[in-house]
Amino acid sequence: MTGDAAHSEKNFVAGLLFTVLGAAGFSAKAILAKLCYRYGISGFATLTLRMIFALPMYVAIFAYYYNRQTPETRKAFRTDWFSVAIVGLFGYYLASWFDFVGLEYISASFERLLLFIYPTLVLLISLVWLKRRAGRREIAALLVTYVGIGISYHNETATLGAKAHIGAIYIIAAAITYAIYLVATEKLARRYSPLVFTSFAIIVSALAIIIHGVAMGERLWGFPSVVYYYTLAMAVFCTVLPSLFVAQGIALIGSNRAAILSTLGPVMTIYMAYLILGEEINSLQAIGTICVIAGVALLTLKVRRAVANG
Repeated sequence: MTGDAAHSEKNFVAGLLFTVLGAAGFSAKAILAKLCYRYGISGFATLTLRMIFALPMYVAIFAYYYNRQTPETRKAFRTDWFSVAIVGLFGYYLASWFDFVGLEYISASFERLLLFIYPTLVLLISLVWLKRRAGRREIAALLVTYVGIGISYHNETATLGAKAHIGAIYIIAAAITYAIYLVATEKLARRYSPLVFTSFAIIVSALAIIIHGVAMGERLWGFPSVVYYYTLAMAVFCTVLPSLFVAQGIALIGSNRAAILSTLGPVMTIYMAYLILGEEINSLQAIGTICVIAGVALLTLKVRRAVANG
């Protein structure tokens, strides 16, 4: 094996590892949140503590990568910063708010599965907003995905009853607001390093969440120390590091392969929820999960190829 080939293989393996670690980190977020809820802390208070811990790290990330941009790019960012802030509030303030509150009502595995439909929502928003036409493959992907969601939803309501309806509404709202963020930033984000764009969006959203939490009188102190360990771990291992790992993984293996590996996320959450939280795994849940993952993977591959070709 030549030196270039060996180097390429090492980069590929490293890219796979970074992407899988990123998917695992994002998947563990719901598990740690559920563990926090056992101590009487609310969903929004948990989110607020997560952002208090994450904020300084994202400020450092933004400063580092912003200073590595060209003078022209930095000047353009100073022009666009308000637009980045507004769309960032959709992707990381509203979506996170709805997500953490929804998690109070439904299982961690179902939450992850519902959130995972955001690529289908991106397509639907694009069809309406950008007046695109859906192809047969895209229609098939949507049908398979939403059949899987229907099966999983039936399973969740059979277990949790009316609580599942409330939680599902919140998580779907989170998926919608995150999809709006992705559609709105499709062109804007291309001008800058992904970590500059994402870290700034998260900084603005973190400040909004902290102000919101304090203004609404969320109880943030006086919990057992384990709550703060969990929220710190959530900030480091389920927020900051995964965002860096996924960005590095995409750089090494490309967005197409990274998108495929991201389908491991719901599966990881289901098994972590089973092992750590004691959530049940049954045949209906497995069938629903397979349908959702298959539909999203089919749609994601279609979207990535279209981007690559055009």
